[in-house]
Amino acid sequence: MNRIIKSVKTAFRRIADLKSMPLRLEFLLTDYCNLNCKGCTHFSPLAEREFEPLEMVGRQMEKLAAVCGDTVKQVYLIGGETLLYPDLTQAMDVARRYFHSQKIYIFTNGLLLPRMSADFWEAARRNDIIIAITRYPIKFDYDAAEELCRTKGVDVEVFADRSDNEMNFFRFALDPEGRQNRYITHFKCYNRGCISVAGGYVYPCSICACVHNLNRATGTDFQLTDKDRLDVNAITNVRQIKRLRDLPSDFCRYCKNPPARVGHALSQRRKEEWVD
Repeated sequence: MNRIIKSVKTAFRRIADLKSMPLRLEFLLTDYCNLNCKGCTHFSPLAEREFEPLEMVGRQMEKLAAVCGDTVKQVYLIGGETLLYPDLTQAMDVARRYFHSQKIYIFTNGLLLPRMSADFWEAARRNDIIIAITRYPIKFDYDAAEELCRTKGVDVEVFADRSDNEMNFFRFALDPEGRQNRYITHFKCYNRGCISVAGGYVYPCSICACVHNLNRATGTDFQLTDKDRLDVNAITNVRQIKRLRDLPSDFCRYCKNPPARVGHALSQRRKEEWVD
C-alpha cells in the first residue's frame, strides 16, 4: 500500500512540475544530419535530405506567436543538423520577427561553424541568436568552435557535453505492438516538454514528430492519431499546446521508458537500433 501511495504522489508531483514548466517551441528545420549517430531520436541516419520550406516555417511561427504570446519563453531552431538548412539566415530573421522577447537558440553539433558565411554571423548578431552546441565524441575542436562564436560576437552555450563517450547517450526503444502503459511512459519520459513543430503540426516530442523517417526506411508502422498532434491552423489558445505537452498521448504506448544509457556508436541504419 505504501508503494502505491508513493507512486501516486510521485505522479501528481510530476504533473505539477510539467504544468509549471516554461513553454518552449522547437521548430524542426530538417531531420537530415552530417553525423550518423546510432539511436538518434530524430531518426536522422534514416532521414532523406529534405528541408522544411521557409514559407511553412514562417506561417507556423506567425500563428504560434499570436496564440502563445509571451507564454513562450524559448524558441529552438533544430535539426537534424540545423546548420545544413539552406535558408537559415532568413529563418533567424523570421523567428525574431514573431518572437520579440524570447531567447532564440540554434541547436547544432558545431561541425559546420567554421564554414558559415558572413551573412550567417551577421544574422545571428542582428537577431540576438544563441548558438547551443552539443559536444560529440568525435575529432573536432569544440573549444575553437566556441571561441569562434565569441569572436563573431554571438552568444554560445554548451547544451550537452557528450564528448567523453561514456554512456552519455540514451536509447529510446519503441515497442511496435504498442503494449506500454502510456501514463507510466509519459511521466517517466526524458523528452517531456520538447514541443516539436513541423509540417504544419505541433507534436509533444521529436520521436512522434520524426517517426515517419523510421517507417519509411524500415517498413515499421508506428501510427499517429489526432491525440498525438495539433494542426497549427486549428490552435486557438495556448492551453491546447500545454495539454498536448502535459498529458499522455496515444503514441506514448509505443515508448519504453525510462531509456537505457548507452555509449556513442555509428548507426548501421538497422531497425533494431530503435525497435525492440
